[in-house]
Amino acid sequence: MITAASTMPATVTALPAGTQLPTGASGVSGGQTLTENNFFQLLTAQLENQDPLDPMTNDQFAAELAQFSTADGIQTLNASVSGQQAVTLVGHNIAVSGNALVLGQNGTATGAFNLASAANTVTVTITDATGKAVATLNLGAMAGGTQTFSWNGKGSDGSTEPPGTYRFTVSATAATGAAVAALPYAVVPVTAVVLGGQNGPMLDVGGGLAPVALSAVQQVF
Repeated sequence: MITAASTMPATVTALPAGTQLPTGASGVSGGQTLTENNFFQLLTAQLENQDPLDPMTNDQFAAELAQFSTADGIQTLNASVSGQQAVTLVGHNIAVSGNALVLGQNGTATGAFNLASAANTVTVTITDATGKAVATLNLGAMAGGTQTFSWNGKGSDGSTEPPGTYRFTVSATAATGAAVAALPYAVVPVTAVVLGGQNGPMLDVGGGLAPVALSAVQQVF
């Protein structure tokens, strides 16, 4: 700790406003997140440029370290909680953005979509890997919001389609005849969780889809 009795000259020249902070490529600009490295750069600059006649006290120094420790601890806690939430999803089906429709060995598939408003008629068209339409589901009238549907694996000709990943599109019409926007969701099983990534926990899912972030989950079944 620097004191008034140090070997530094007694005359102190005040630093111009703003020059107390580190500059350059590793500095902190407006709107950026304060990282651990940024924090220590700021703390080092503060210690180097403090007034030797009025140095930082031990209490002040400890308080600043405690603030950083608390913030870092909260980030660690949040990551831990997110990881625990992700693990509980293994074995469950989740809805994520996409129009994949997974037909399982049990001969059924579940899909979901979000209607922008109430619709008088809703039709789901299911296609195979080649893009050929294999089935059409008439769901009738539905309210706005997230809706689900089930497919029994039967084609339009009554044949049983093989297990696999299909695609679906939703066509919805209001009572006025106007089209209603429908956002499709793929309902897929969570098979595993990968922790420790930069984007937080990632969920391995079925249906041939790439892993998705926990934040991408729209609904759990």
